Amino acid sequence: MTLRMLSRLMLAASGLALSAQGVFTNANSPDAPICPRVMREKSGVEMKHNMGADTSATRYSQWGDQFFPQAERKDVSLFAAYDEKAKGTSIASLKGKVVLVGLWSTHCDPSAKMLMEFASLYAKRDQYGFEILSVNFDETQQDSGIEGGWRAISKFRIKNRQFFDASKMPIYTPGLGKEGPSNFMDMVYSVPVLFVVDRQGKLAEIHIGYKDGFVGQALMRALRERVPAPMPVPPPTPEGAKPSPS
Repeated sequence: MTLRMLSRLMLAASGLALSAQGVFTNANSPDAPICPRVMREKSGVEMKHNMGADTSATRYSQWGDQFFPQAERKDVSLFAAYDEKAKGTSIASLKGKVVLVGLWSTHCDPSAKMLMEFASLYAKRDQYGFEILSVNFDETQQDSGIEGGWRAISKFRIKNRQFFDASKMPIYTPGLGKEGPSNFMDMVYSVPVLFVVDRQGKLAEIHIGYKDGFVGQALMRALRERVPAPMPVPPPTPEGAKPSPS
């Protein structure tokens, strides 16, 4: 199968819908590209007296695309994604492959659309030399009674069993600290987010917000990219050798 045939495949819908539940607030409309992050902020009164009653919810959102020339890309190989058995897969272990890292929420319709694009491509990853890390980005928010982590993911998978059984695509949670998403960007205020990592383990593209076909288009760009030739290393000078006379 050629790259052109793969580009056709990426446009094919899986035919299986995903229903939502979780941490980011859902999109404002069915066609909205993002789900904003809701964060509860304590007022000065609450912080001073620890009353626990005066909080306000603020919606933070961001979206857009960033493309990085090869000479300006940063190494993100420390990032690692963990499966439900706590087995980690790092970007460093996948060098030589294009890697798509997608952050998603169980309560976000645009995230579900990105997962369906991932699923349509997942079976072709070995043939074309790429990998997909589908990373859930929900976290438990006790104030809101919202559950994150593997318990929430398991409920979501059961609710969407047909989709996950058909796609056979694993789900991950992100590493922390040096292994976390801060490798890619300082803060994530909206999902879905797609990070495209080149074959050298460097960040090539960031896409915040869903657009039809954007996963496959980004993958095609990365697969078609030429690997830069390594810089030639000058041979070592023999010890004790004298420079030739001019």
